[in-house]
Amino acid sequence: MSSADGPVVFDPSDFGAIPTSRSLRQWMRTTRRRHADRSFWQIFEDVYLVLFTLAMVGATAGNVVRHLNSNAAQCASWTCGELTHWMPWILVPLLLAITLRMLLAVGPVSASRASGFWLLATPVNRAGLLRPAYRLVVGSVAVIGFLVAAIIWALLGRQFVEVLEGAVLISALLVCAVIATVWAQQTARRSRWTLRMADLLLAAAVVPTLVLALQPDPTKGAQVANVVLTIGDVQDNNLGGPSGLQLFVTFAVAVVVCVGLMTVTSRTLDRLGRSSVIAGGELLAGLAGAASSLDISMLGDVIAGRHWRLKGRVRSRRGMGSRGGAIVQREFFRILRWPRRLVIAGALLVVPYAVAGAGFDVLVPIAAAFAGFIAVRPMLDGLRTVCRSTGLARAMGMDLRDLRVVMAVVPGLFAVLWAGLAFPAIGSLSATFAVAGGVISGAVRQASARPPTYAGPLVASPMGAIPPGLFSQPARGFDLLILCLAPVLLNLPPLWVVAIPAFVLTVMFSVRPKTD
Repeated sequence: MSSADGPVVFDPSDFGAIPTSRSLRQWMRTTRRRHADRSFWQIFEDVYLVLFTLAMVGATAGNVVRHLNSNAAQCASWTCGELTHWMPWILVPLLLAITLRMLLAVGPVSASRASGFWLLATPVNRAGLLRPAYRLVVGSVAVIGFLVAAIIWALLGRQFVEVLEGAVLISALLVCAVIATVWAQQTARRSRWTLRMADLLLAAAVVPTLVLALQPDPTKGAQVANVVLTIGDVQDNNLGGPSGLQLFVTFAVAVVVCVGLMTVTSRTLDRLGRSSVIAGGELLAGLAGAASSLDISMLGDVIAGRHWRLKGRVRSRRGMGSRGGAIVQREFFRILRWPRRLVIAGALLVVPYAVAGAGFDVLVPIAAAFAGFIAVRPMLDGLRTVCRSTGLARAMGMDLRDLRVVMAVVPGLFAVLWAGLAFPAIGSLSATFAVAGGVISGAVRQASARPPTYAGPLVASPMGAIPPGLFSQPARGFDLLILCLAPVLLNLPPLWVVAIPAFVLTVMFSVRPKTD
């Protein structure tokens, strides 16, 4: 047998020594700079514009946050005391749960398909190639977590040192969450257990929310709460001296712990599978394309598509009935195939109860409507697929208007059930009907909306020429939601509160959706 018939063996004398990841990245950086078609000053103009915009927005937002912080610090009512006491116990597990789920959805360490084909398939050390992406994710989460925590703590009326200390601790916890997701990305079993941990954190955020919502009458404990707040202010004034040292120690310990965990985890990046890394890059590319078109529904479609591709297959069930009845049954089974959405929808019920428990009765219908919209909208993916595919709509054998009515039956019943469970917090039967009508009408409108149109003249903007059809994309669905809530917000009689949402539902389901 000749040598050509045998297996191919890698011989360094024929191909040369395997380069290190650092030398390979340096060579790629030099090659890119050599073929760059933009000068330094052209890049500096774009960077300067971005930095100037961020500075202006940051100054304006910082002034607003500082004003709200001073107002919250002067509030000594029972509502402010309970909200300040329970809100950190709600937000910390909620931020951790959101971080874990979002990072596991994209990787968190990801690479493009080109990088996965040309670099990760080579015998070069994979840990060194993925380390820059890992550091970028950690840095981004640390900065975003610090800003979000600082804003939240400032809105609760905390002092400047307490705001910085809370922001540092939350940022360190989120960085630890990043490290945990990188560890979980290495095997499918770890990813499943990490997702379950995120669900437990979400449940942990629900418990103090229910406690806040089910508080007794505020007038009974107002004097006690004022005394507690006064004692707390005195303690803060007495501890004003060592607060700077405490902040420094907290920051130093957080940095040491995070850097140590990052160093340990960065050495295990070579255990990441190439398929999971490339899948995250494809998801980011799809999200970037959906964000560029300002299509909110497409963002959910990209995430749902990746979920079903990773799942691979499901257990099929035999359908029953014909035409509309069969479609309703299949929609019901399709929703049950992703039970985590139902869990999240149930967890969103605490939003109206928390707002009602905090004493903001005026904002309860708005909070319930937006929370219900987030809970119901993922259940209409089938309707969106049919409305975006003319061939699939013809294959169903029904008119598109009838299909929209039939495929909205199950989500509509779920919206009615969700609003009924939120009725004790809303407190009015007519307002509950308006919330349910606004949720189902807004969700169906957004799911059945036609794709963005690029026809017509372009509109000049600081970001360049933009098609006018893109501006209406983010508002679709929310416009009907606000329209149904308008009589509630304007404190109109119950007859108008029921009549306006009923009229909106009648008109929307009687009009055939546009497909082009």
